[in-house]
Amino acid sequence: MSAEAMERAKARMPTDLDTSKMYVDTNQAKKYAEHRPRYSDEIFQVMVDYCKQTMPNLNLCVDVGCGSGQSTIGFAKHFKKVIGVDISASQIANAPKDLPHVQFKVSSAEKLPFVESESVDLWCSGESFNYMPQKLTFEEADRVLKPGGTMAIFGYSVPKAAEKPIDDAIRAMFLKLLPYWPRESLSTFEKFSSVELPYPGWFRNDELKQIQRLTLRDYIGLIGSLWSSVAYRKAHPQEDLMGDLEKSMRAALDQVYGPNKEAVFEMIWDSFIIIGRKPLK
Repeated sequence: MSAEAMERAKARMPTDLDTSKMYVDTNQAKKYAEHRPRYSDEIFQVMVDYCKQTMPNLNLCVDVGCGSGQSTIGFAKHFKKVIGVDISASQIANAPKDLPHVQFKVSSAEKLPFVESESVDLWCSGESFNYMPQKLTFEEADRVLKPGGTMAIFGYSVPKAAEKPIDDAIRAMFLKLLPYWPRESLSTFEKFSSVELPYPGWFRNDELKQIQRLTLRDYIGLIGSLWSSVAYRKAHPQEDLMGDLEKSMRAALDQVYGPNKEAVFEMIWDSFIIIGRKPLK
């Protein structure tokens, strides 16, 4: 992906998109829940181990901007109670309903009236912090966190593949869809490089990866679940985006593996955590 091509695509990104309307469509929210990447166990373990240094009982985790619960269920393995919060009712409607110690709430990150002050061991946000008002979100997080509680922001960047033909096809689709993401998404793709936590001693871990094995059908489902994919198809109804995607990725897979409808490839996301601790009183 050339720097010039990236800059041209970035210049076309909208600056006035109402991000509160993203994923409000029930069918799109369902696709999102079915096809989103799953965070690796390692990512959760890094945050849990850090939190346990001061909060060994792991009583309560609040996961804001949780979408349909991809990260929330990962924390559910470790905490006695987890609350997942998202502004989209459609997303929450598609969250898991079979975990008795997990609750899902429709709310914004900067208003958590159902969470008591100084009651939270881990406050976290995965992949969606860029859509939140940073100052107000941090203020509310500080209100609900216990002294010594952990604040963590985590996510992943642009996916890639080890095999060049497949990676080229992935990058080409990313560039095609980039102008149809809201401009706030850039900070996610850049791993929230400008975000600083409001507590002393915070740090970053940029050495993490998540790897997922996908079939061609899985990959098409993943791209179809993206907001930018929906926006592109609305802007270009005459084009067959998903059909073109299937052809280009099929050609790349055939080049690497030979003609094989069941070929499986590895998608790699460079992942990151920004983590810190509220000072003890």
